[in-house]
Amino acid sequence: MSEHRERIEAAIHRYLSLFEPENTASTLRDVAMALDDLVRVYFNTPAVEPDTTDGFAAPRFDEAAFGRSAARFFERDDVIWLIDPEGGPDQEAMCTFATSELAEIAADLAKVLWAFENCSEADAIWEFRFGYQAHWGDHLHRLRHYLHGLAAW
Repeated sequence: MSEHRERIEAAIHRYLSLFEPENTASTLRDVAMALDDLVRVYFNTPAVEPDTTDGFAAPRFDEAAFGRSAARFFERDDVIWLIDPEGGPDQEAMCTFATSELAEIAADLAKVLWAFENCSEADAIWEFRFGYQAHWGDHLHRLRHYLHGLAAW
């Protein structure tokens, strides 16, 4: 097992452990630190080419279950307002929920763990890095900004 795989898996397990039902002691500070760790690991993991050029068929992970578990971190269903920085002055504001952001990240990271167990290491590392660049990284930074506003330190 490479050091990159070890670091990625450790950061993902740290994040996913926040959603375990028996984990009742974690706080928003722990969420913020787990998110920061994922970013650090991303930037310390070199780019690789995947071995599978046509992707792989990972199972769908239950985002709703992650969302229900994430709800314990918030007193209400916290809304995060979104404005596209390139959307122009006439755009309408959109919103998402903090629990949804946490859940989408969790589902994407569960797919990376699945890839480590069922595909090549290169495929899993590529999925981790591509997911950060194309999907879960956006959710992470939006959520991380929101948590900063809540003084989650």
